[in-house]
Amino acid sequence: MVLSCSVQNCENKLIKGNGIIFHRLPLHDPELLKKWLKALKIDNWTPTKHFNVCSEHFTEDDYEKSPTGIKLANLLCSAVPSMFSDNSNSKQKSCSFTNKRKSNVLGHLTTKQTGKKNNKTLPHTISTDCYEPVCFVPNCKTSKGLPLYNFPFGDKRLLDIWAERTGLSTMYDTELYLTITICKNHFHENCFHENSIQLKPYAIPSTNLIDYSGPPDNCCLIKSLYSDENSVMTSTGDRTWGWLGNTEAFGRPPEPNEFIVIPKSQIHSEKYASSTHAAHCFIYAENNEKVFDIYNPRASILMQLRYDGYFGFPGGLIDTGEDFVSAVNREMAEEMNLDTSIHSVNHDDHVISHWSEKKNLVLHFYKLKVNMTDLIEIERQALFARDYGSEVLGTVRVPLYTLGDHYRGFPVFLNHNFIGCSRDQLLAALSSLNILTPEEIQLASNTNSRNI
Repeated sequence: MVLSCSVQNCENKLIKGNGIIFHRLPLHDPELLKKWLKALKIDNWTPTKHFNVCSEHFTEDDYEKSPTGIKLANLLCSAVPSMFSDNSNSKQKSCSFTNKRKSNVLGHLTTKQTGKKNNKTLPHTISTDCYEPVCFVPNCKTSKGLPLYNFPFGDKRLLDIWAERTGLSTMYDTELYLTITICKNHFHENCFHENSIQLKPYAIPSTNLIDYSGPPDNCCLIKSLYSDENSVMTSTGDRTWGWLGNTEAFGRPPEPNEFIVIPKSQIHSEKYASSTHAAHCFIYAENNEKVFDIYNPRASILMQLRYDGYFGFPGGLIDTGEDFVSAVNREMAEEMNLDTSIHSVNHDDHVISHWSEKKNLVLHFYKLKVNMTDLIEIERQALFARDYGSEVLGTVRVPLYTLGDHYRGFPVFLNHNFIGCSRDQLLAALSSLNILTPEEIQLASNTNSRNI
């Protein structure tokens, strides 16, 4: 292929598996473009979108990183090329491209753009001189001979998904996708028609990819990209959980009565040994300072608005070899910026544990009591937590009072959407700590707007 770097004396080309990424000039940002042109020593020339600069001219720090620290294909918005060899003058390089085997689609595009028959080379198309079809997924290790599939050039939305999942999303000229291919190894068996190697209409790559970690069998769930009814991808389709894809099932809304209470004596039973475990915490302070000089709040309790729009408590999955208490303290440090040398949970702070057979998930719930001054400081410090703005979108207090209409306040709050069994965890803590009576909890739980 002759998609190549336009920096003078740089011979890098788009070749499968070489790990080189190509970037266009930032024509959309005049100030940044000036910096690029200065770094590239380009004068008296009008830059075009067909000028490419390869990743060899950028440092590792110029690229975005995933939450786990993996370098992504996209440049930071402030990145400027700075790595040049001694014999590189970084001046404009001639970009001529030929394609002796243009497809009918490419011929149509050329005719459309030039108004003539296909007798001129289309700018920035791929040379197929001595072209051997290969899989262009970065770092693809599969052997030759597997069936190859063309990118869905005629479907912009589907093409964007393929490009993003295969790590080719920085190549903005759609003509590029006319000739590159992807092998069978990157599609789940559900993507194919029965007893066939033919892909289903809306199949998407989902296996053996470095830029996608979601469920591998969720590869063919886009029923129609043109139907208004299905314009939003299905709940388990693409771009729903990103790098959290391998735990996406835990974040799905539970079915009624899905979680059952585990007796404390059975928490460490073999029955739950193979389950995934998570631990969360109820941070609270006694508070009798009246709200609006009318309502007694009983206590101030902290919950979180999560990235998926649900309410929940700080906490998360327990790592292999990690005990429940260490996990919940670690998670609170990450999500709340909690100083665990001052405030921490111990084994005696356990409130309740639940199990979901469907998800094979055990949730352990703990309490952490602080004074009101400390709780206010914990709220403030949460703004500086590592996960604030990503996994956590905000800290909220639970209104434990009910207004005169017998609905607004705590009953309304209980009618919000809660993740997992966090609503049951909240009610269990309120009862076990005698913050609300069982009768008050039952009344608030059963109240809705229709009863007003």
